Amino acid sequence: MADLKTDAIILKRVNYREGDRIITFLTPNGRLSAIAKGARKEKSKLAGGIEMFTLSSIVVHQSDSKKHEDTTDDAFGILTSARSKEFYHQIISDLETLELASSFLKQTSRLSHQIDSADLFNLLHQTLSALNVSQNDNTARQLIKIYFRLNQARISGEEINVFFDRDGKKLEASATYDWDSFEKVLIRRPDGEGAIDQNIIKILRLILSTSINVVLKVKNLQVYLPILSYIAS
Repeated sequence: MADLKTDAIILKRVNYREGDRIITFLTPNGRLSAIAKGARKEKSKLAGGIEMFTLSSIVVHQSDSKKHEDTTDDAFGILTSARSKEFYHQIISDLETLELASSFLKQTSRLSHQIDSADLFNLLHQTLSALNVSQNDNTARQLIKIYFRLNQARISGEEINVFFDRDGKKLEASATYDWDSFEKVLIRRPDGEGAIDQNIIKILRLILSTSINVVLKVKNLQVYLPILSYIAS
């Protein structure tokens, strides 16, 4: 088979045999695993391109399984090239940011078993890039976490409805709403005392329709973080 060339984000690494590693990547076309031969040896040409929290350009040689026995090498393919394009080195310099980024990788890895979507790759790429420049900004970190959770739900088919309430009625600018965390819907409050108003709804729509960099440029979002976090959770 022809070699596969693609951009990829490293999801996890597992030591294999004496000096190799099995690397699991997320690509725009879905999940991919490959063996990096000699990756744990000194001066490996692959080492720089398979660091955690890295976006790399990779080449994987995939064997024709019909012509070979079902060995681990044939099942995974061989990583022949890995060149780092973006290394999110600032993430690992801050413990809270590192823990948040690690949770993104774990959640994405689980979801990638069921979903092959460029949207999932783009979401992880965006949020890791944003975290890399926001490691000392707690407000930005919270917004990135909210953005990741809401868009992960969207990609997995569980997007919240930000246009109609539980009864199927169009959301109104003059009304307020409560959030039903069980049914994951907005419920109109007849008394107008709901925690969710048109400002929250506009922010939710923005989060679900544009990039994280655009969201982070909106001013004074910190006042809405508690209710946004509640909805995203």
